[in-house]
Amino acid sequence: MRVVCEELSADDLFSIMKYSEGSLLRQYERAFRAYGIAISFEDEALRLMAQAAATEKTGARGLLTVWEKLFRDFKFYLAGSGISQLRVTAELVHEPKRVLDRLLAEGHKHEAVVLDQQIDVFSESFRRQHDVEIAFEEAARCRLVERAQTEKMSMADLTAHLFRDFHFGLNLVRKNSGQNKFTLPLSAVDAPDKFLSDLVVQSYYPARQTNEVG
Repeated sequence: MRVVCEELSADDLFSIMKYSEGSLLRQYERAFRAYGIAISFEDEALRLMAQAAATEKTGARGLLTVWEKLFRDFKFYLAGSGISQLRVTAELVHEPKRVLDRLLAEGHKHEAVVLDQQIDVFSESFRRQHDVEIAFEEAARCRLVERAQTEKMSMADLTAHLFRDFHFGLNLVRKNSGQNKFTLPLSAVDAPDKFLSDLVVQSYYPARQTNEVG
């Protein structure tokens, strides 16, 4: 007996991807959801992937090859990137690296905005806990965002680390000078211990600061 096995066409593979129970679409939706990313697919992109899989001439296994090759870097690099949605388009299928680079740049910018907002959350929390108002100059804010991204830290963890002694020091300054509002410059981020120490000393010896300036 001879068994004839028909090759699956691109249309067949498209239907398998889109409509079969436990399809690759659903599997990848779950996989990306685990990274906090909602992935969706345009039919044009699916047809291009089906055509690529058909050229493998390995049936449904060709789909696995195409999908794994296409999405390997997306799964690796988009996790934790700040990207929350991924739309699979024909452009993504044709030029995956270009689209990935663009998404990473967008994610970096979005993350920077969120981190900058969290600086204000820290300032407000500091005010509530210690009855001292702090703000940051623009250069200081930029450095905080830069460090959080470079060091892969949350803004809450970074500020807690950098300014762990500031409530003691700033309260001393307040007792000595009556000052209750502080705008922290770049030096407070780059060398927080030195900045705080100098500020406390100046609050004890304001005349010294005046003479040095004069």
